[in-house]
Amino acid sequence: LKLQFLYLIGPDAALQHYTLQMAVVALVAAAAAGNTPLQLLPQESGDESPACLDGSPYGLYFVPSLTNSTKWTIFLEGGGWCYDEVDCYNRSKTRLGSSKHFNAKIGCGCMSVNEHGDLDTDCNCLYLPYGDGASFSGYRAKPWPVPGVPGAELYFRGIKNLDAAVEFALKHGMDRATELVVSGSSAGGLSTFLHTDRIVAQARARNPALEKVVSVPVDGFFLDHDNYNHGAYNYTAWMKYIYHMQNLTFGADGGLTAACQQAYPGDEHYCFMSPHMPQFVQTPLFAFNSRFDSWQLENELQLSDAQWTANASATAAVLRYGDDFLAQFKAVQQNPAHGGFITTCICHGCPWSDLVLDGKNGMQLYADWFYGKVTGGAAFAIDTRRPNGDGTLSKLPGC
Repeated sequence: LKLQFLYLIGPDAALQHYTLQMAVVALVAAAAAGNTPLQLLPQESGDESPACLDGSPYGLYFVPSLTNSTKWTIFLEGGGWCYDEVDCYNRSKTRLGSSKHFNAKIGCGCMSVNEHGDLDTDCNCLYLPYGDGASFSGYRAKPWPVPGVPGAELYFRGIKNLDAAVEFALKHGMDRATELVVSGSSAGGLSTFLHTDRIVAQARARNPALEKVVSVPVDGFFLDHDNYNHGAYNYTAWMKYIYHMQNLTFGADGGLTAACQQAYPGDEHYCFMSPHMPQFVQTPLFAFNSRFDSWQLENELQLSDAQWTANASATAAVLRYGDDFLAQFKAVQQNPAHGGFITTCICHGCPWSDLVLDGKNGMQLYADWFYGKVTGGAAFAIDTRRPNGDGTLSKLPGC
């Protein structure tokens, strides 16, 4: 079975930050369950009700097991972020910010595997579309104005969307689950880093017998890194603005962890960034990522393929970015329960089933970790070659 996360990628004219907006259009190619209809969640809790950016009801897609399986997958959709109010307002008119534009039906694929690395074809699968623009993390009770757009308002309810979705799952059988895999790709991969512990805590509060829980962030480790020209419009500044705009906090209404807050007094926005918070993640995780992630090279380093392949200085900057990835990823490696596969394929939405390191593809490496065949440092398969495996991966579709 093949695993690849596919994206529609295109420039967003509302941004002056060289960013790309992404929409996940396929999840697990061969293991995806049949399409299931959108279910809108009730807005019956006043200012704490789940909502998309435009205030429309948040919704989700649930595919129940056909075999009464007690395995569950919760998948968090990605699609970039909105970096200021005008950007969020523009997003609120799309499927990334309004349930009015959510797909009528969508599939959902299990992320549990057998020992050979084949994904399960049946489980209870909950697909969470992305409607808030801040990786399911913000919360403001009242609508937020949009500067320069009279009468326009935004609803920042990402963490309420997540909590309501988990409550839905518990009412639909997750209170009897024996296994739970939380996964997501891109901005949903960051969501997976940020929120798996919260989801697991909610689940185990109602289901203490829940045996196995794992976190699988895909393409979600975004560096804290300057751009090539050292300009003011950089990823770290964008994420800091989101942190304040969407009111990311650390309490019951917050999507960030208190332990991380204590570690970064004065720089609490770091807790919204992949490199600074994984040491606080308790749930065992397996991270899939490229250290030459194409989205990051384009939007964080802000170099196109044509620029960095034709310029020696820019090429050196890309190589340093790969080294910096490994340095920042050590925060994940600190926990002996974690694992990961880090490729040099230049991709975002990588062909994990086709990428091979030390004789095993990405899914086989994941399965070895999942079943405890490898632990500690041996659970991390890291390609140390230059981009695209020193060129050996250049002809592989997706690289």
